[in-house]
Amino acid sequence: MTPQRVTWRKLRHHWELYLFVLPTLILIGLFQYYPAASGIFHSFFRWNGADIAEFVGLENYRDLLASSVFWRSFKMAFLLGAWNVVKMIPALLVAVCIHRCRSERMQFFYRAMFVVPMVIPGLVIVLIWRSFFFEATSGFLNQILYSSGLFAVLCRFDQWFGWGGLFVAGQTPVWLGDPQLIVVACIVWGFPWVGSFAVLTHLAKLQSISKDVYEAAEIDGVNWWTKFTRIELPLIMGSIYLLLVFVIIDTIKDAGMILALAGIEGGPGGKATVPALFMLRKAFVEQAMGYACAVGIILTVVVMLLQKLSAALFQWSWPKWLRWPQLKPARGARPVREPRVIPPVLRRLGAGVLRCTKHLTIWLVLATALLPLYLMLVVSLKDNTQFYQSPATLTQPIHWANWAFAWKLITPTLANSVFIATSSTALTLIFALGAAYFFARARMPLSGFLWNALLILMMMPAIANLVPLFRLLGDLNLLNTLSALVLVGTAGGQVFAVFVLRNFVADIPQDLFEAAEIDGANHFQQMWVVVRPLSGPILGTVGVMHFLSAWNEFVLPLIIMRDQERLPVMVQLLRLSGEYIKLWGPLMAGYALASLPIIILFIFAMKLFIRGLTEGAVKG
Repeated sequence: MTPQRVTWRKLRHHWELYLFVLPTLILIGLFQYYPAASGIFHSFFRWNGADIAEFVGLENYRDLLASSVFWRSFKMAFLLGAWNVVKMIPALLVAVCIHRCRSERMQFFYRAMFVVPMVIPGLVIVLIWRSFFFEATSGFLNQILYSSGLFAVLCRFDQWFGWGGLFVAGQTPVWLGDPQLIVVACIVWGFPWVGSFAVLTHLAKLQSISKDVYEAAEIDGVNWWTKFTRIELPLIMGSIYLLLVFVIIDTIKDAGMILALAGIEGGPGGKATVPALFMLRKAFVEQAMGYACAVGIILTVVVMLLQKLSAALFQWSWPKWLRWPQLKPARGARPVREPRVIPPVLRRLGAGVLRCTKHLTIWLVLATALLPLYLMLVVSLKDNTQFYQSPATLTQPIHWANWAFAWKLITPTLANSVFIATSSTALTLIFALGAAYFFARARMPLSGFLWNALLILMMMPAIANLVPLFRLLGDLNLLNTLSALVLVGTAGGQVFAVFVLRNFVADIPQDLFEAAEIDGANHFQQMWVVVRPLSGPILGTVGVMHFLSAWNEFVLPLIIMRDQERLPVMVQLLRLSGEYIKLWGPLMAGYALASLPIIILFIFAMKLFIRGLTEGAVKG
């Protein structure tokens, strides 16, 4: 659909279109742009958050650039970003293996199975790894190293490569208590690193590859590896690139997982400090909020530069020798290479080995990914004595009372999270669909300026504006209220939702709108009759993604919420895990109860989610 151009003279006939985008503009203006402008202003002051004490000009920036801790935080962020790129491999491997399954039932079964570990909240996974795997005396990670003999190998590597005594015979590694091992722990946690949406994204792209391409490749006699390197990998490089950019940038601007794993201090010696965590510590521990605003500004500039650089590299015309080789389709009278004659027995044997290897790979990754869920469920049925005696096996008696106790602990916070995530998702979809209609239906005066202003927010890390946003919520008397989380969540969700929905609305045939106009439908009626019925799959996709994001958010509520009865469930779990005396059974039951709503949601919405992703892949 080509947007209709509306000039200033014709504006009186289409002025109601601005009503579609008005709620979005109010939300992002108040909760996105105003905090950003306030952060720039206060970065030039020595400010404690309550009043502006002294104008210091560029002193905050000079002190910041001279801070070795600040530069180490960026070094840590880039190190984690590089390793997160490596962590993308299992998701791609699993997606290709599932795509190669001939049975559609098996493909659906595997997708359904991978939904469970993918949608377990990241905070829950971090807390399970912190409790079970990284514990020094009886943690599973140390037990695996000792039982497999890998610890002796690591001790030899420590001597050969001079690691400074990280692994010494007779000394148990203290993963979260050693200044060097805390960095390794930040890299290792979450193995096998099957991303929340990477598998489904790769599958959607793989399923859009025409069968004719595979048939032509089989005529040319390609093997399983060539099929991947010459067909599948080149054709899904776009999705890999996008996920790669998101992974690196999200690592730099994120602080939540490091905060949960290493604490506000960034672990022993602050070795695990990333820039966003450094900013939070300066603002809410040291009360240097002007200095923290300067950190947020520099973080925003770095993220924007990285996004611009990645876009330039993606659009750059690479030399032919640097491009990934792609299988060329057969042409006209080109002679077909005779495939090697392989005896039928060997051919069937090779196909059987490949098929077994494919399914074995899927099951190994799936079993490893499901291990935290298994431990969570098993331990939720034990008392502390049973846990310390045999933490990984189910023993008698079974303590179902742990679930009842956990239900009492987290029921109010669970209800709060349901309200916040549901309200935020509903408002986001309603407002974003209206704004998408505004940008896709017509070229209104100032629409180009407003669209560019919206795109800028995609590059602006939300956490960089957290300090001025905190002060804004205080001025609006919204601190310690669920309304603050709903409004801020809706404002933050508008950017991505409008960007996705605008492309969908723009693809709706123009004939449908013209037919509605002939029947006398105004823009509100066209939205209801034409756009709304066609938007189900894409709204489901965007809605599920936003619901998961709102459910898993805990940094903002951790800062602005004070009353116990108003906490979201993620903050409650973080507080329960930090108690000195732990009741492991009720704690794990609480983790399970916090994970069940989004697991159930994603299982029921998976077909809609896949359909939305697939339609986007075909159109894109």
